[in-house]
Amino acid sequence: MSWPRSPLERDGDGFTLMVSEELCGSGGWLYGGWGMGLLTEALQLTSQRSLLDLSVNFLRPVAQDARLQVRCERLASGRALGHYRVNAFDDGALALAGAAVLGPAPGQPEHVAAPRVAPPEECPERPYLVMPGKGVAVMLDVRTAGEHLGAGVASTMLLWGRLRCDTSGAVRLAVLSDHIPYLLRRAFPELTRASTVSATLRVVGAPVADWVLFEVSLLTRADHLAVGRVSMWSEGAGLVAVGEQTSRLTSS
Repeated sequence: MSWPRSPLERDGDGFTLMVSEELCGSGGWLYGGWGMGLLTEALQLTSQRSLLDLSVNFLRPVAQDARLQVRCERLASGRALGHYRVNAFDDGALALAGAAVLGPAPGQPEHVAAPRVAPPEECPERPYLVMPGKGVAVMLDVRTAGEHLGAGVASTMLLWGRLRCDTSGAVRLAVLSDHIPYLLRRAFPELTRASTVSATLRVVGAPVADWVLFEVSLLTRADHLAVGRVSMWSEGAGLVAVGEQTSRLTSS
């Protein structure tokens, strides 16, 4: 049994992870959200602080059964905040490259109220490209609370999400934030693939409940690239995170 169902394996001054099937999407490649979650976990274990800001470049796809090596480097540290570089290597080649800010866990900020939607138990589960009970569908529990599709870049969706495993709130947010490619495929049926190029996550509030409501929207689409945004609210609390993502698009 591997992370996140068991602790991340220490490897000298870093960490090692065997990429198991439940961390992979269609085609047997590491799901971008789990890549973000992995870096978040490594950073929090290294710094003993809470993630506040993470930016990641996805340099190459990582296949199922790959053995990822994660290294965190402290760049600067003060009384409250620490700045870190984090990299993940696949067979010696750099696959994920990130920069992060960590510090005290945030409180509850002033924020725009969450949209009013039905509770998660009344919402249908979102479809996946993988078979039920396979790949990311094993540990992701995501429900569709609302969709506005067919409007091009004005398309939006509201989703409830949780993980079927025990993780920190920041890891949960990192994993669930990776739903902009899903909106792109729903909004533009001619797309055969939407691959993450880069992503950011900013944790702005706490605590993070089991269920998280998130609104996914698009900012722009030009040629083979699109940019989207996700706003995340904790059930029964308030705004806890915002993220943005750049995706490379492939059409049929």
